Amino acid sequence: MNERRMRIFYEVANVLNMTRVAEKMFISQSSISQAVSELEQELGVRLFDRVSKRLYLTYEGEVFYSYVRRIINLYDEGIESIKDINHADKGKLKIGASNTVGVYMVPKIIRRFLDAYSNVEVSTHIGNTQDICNLILKNEIDFGLVEGSVKVDEIIVNKFWRDELVIIVPKTHKWANRNVIKKEELAKEKFIIREAGSGTRELIENKFKAHDVDYNIFMELGNNEAIKNIVEVGLGISCISRQCVEKDKYNNNLHILRIDGVELYRDILFIRHKDKNISKAMRNFMNTLEFTNE
Repeated sequence: MNERRMRIFYEVANVLNMTRVAEKMFISQSSISQAVSELEQELGVRLFDRVSKRLYLTYEGEVFYSYVRRIINLYDEGIESIKDINHADKGKLKIGASNTVGVYMVPKIIRRFLDAYSNVEVSTHIGNTQDICNLILKNEIDFGLVEGSVKVDEIIVNKFWRDELVIIVPKTHKWANRNVIKKEELAKEKFIIREAGSGTRELIENKFKAHDVDYNIFMELGNNEAIKNIVEVGLGISCISRQCVEKDKYNNNLHILRIDGVELYRDILFIRHKDKNISKAMRNFMNTLEFTNE
């Protein structure tokens, strides 16, 4: 078995389309098909089912894919490690961050990091927690900063920040002169919430369930700025990270409250693949994170 065949299998398993893989790898579709067939013959199993001109991973293919992904990731990591050794004063970081962390926290962290390590090239990808975990598994980012729970055996999780979620209402709302509300009051309001897969939504759902808090979802939105805008014009209320409204507390648009007896705290997490080599740039970034709680 060679690296070329494994990489072809990996790419086909990702998109389940040989034509797209052929275009991506600049080789013919027949070469892609032949490499997959040779791999299947070598292993003595079918890796793909071909049904109505579409590809589907077989059970054996799914098992093999989980190992091939890690092998390719380790191979690529080995190359990057050598480059890192030869260029210890430079480097690249590919950071993934869930929406709240990426928009409201990561810019400050990167600014602090680059003030100390200006030769490092940093790129970021923002998505929900599930998106970031998938990118880590595919080795498309070096690590992630997320607010949602992570339950993936291949991913190492460390805490680096404690965040609070708060209820927000427009300044014209009947609660605008209060700091605390009873949980029973929420059921009478139109509740704006993040999309499925969001770490913020997961925490809200779990905490509200644990405290028997009734709420009526009026709207689902994919980012916090959209939620704040909807709340500001009086179409509902919401619960979001305090980080998202730090600037807004200085204007007259939003008011922050807490729910009596319901603590809405969560840990912001630093996550990476357990096979991931920790480069010099990564180590320096991790050291920077230790001071972000000041």
